[in-house]
Amino acid sequence: MRRTPVHVVAATVLATFVAAAEGPAPRPALRAAVAASLADVGWLSGKWVVENGETYSEEWWSAPSGDSMVGAWRLSRSGRAKLFELLTLMEEERRVVLRIRHFDAKGVAWEEKDRPLVLPLVEKGAGRAVFEGMEGDGLLRISYRREAETLTVEIEKPERPLQRFRFGRAGS
Repeated sequence: MRRTPVHVVAATVLATFVAAAEGPAPRPALRAAVAASLADVGWLSGKWVVENGETYSEEWWSAPSGDSMVGAWRLSRSGRAKLFELLTLMEEERRVVLRIRHFDAKGVAWEEKDRPLVLPLVEKGAGRAVFEGMEGDGLLRISYRREAETLTVEIEKPERPLQRFRFGRAGS
């Protein structure tokens, strides 16, 4: 029987302890939520659309009422529904939080019933709002920017190309 040298065993045991002590890779740092109210994001209200060839995208937001706003987004290609989102903006403890639920064309939710995506407002300005949160193990950032009758929405995820939607106000 062949014996493994003691220094190889010691190195293997040490490497195992070091790996266990390091734990899983660190999650990206989230920025802290900023103090805000729905008045800071009320400019989102309205119906926004973009049509690009066979792709149609529509997002609408209610006016602020009480402590909330509600929104929806849909994406269709070649006249067929592909994806829906239900969006809420809630004013909570002097901050604004975006919650998102995705649904396929048949209304089947992507997220578990008690786990919507939760993205606090981390940056605000005149016609600008940035929300950040975790989606799985990765950072999700959604930025809204309004310029006159245009609403630009950018969705950033690690190791994925930036998604940009440039909506025009419906009816304008």
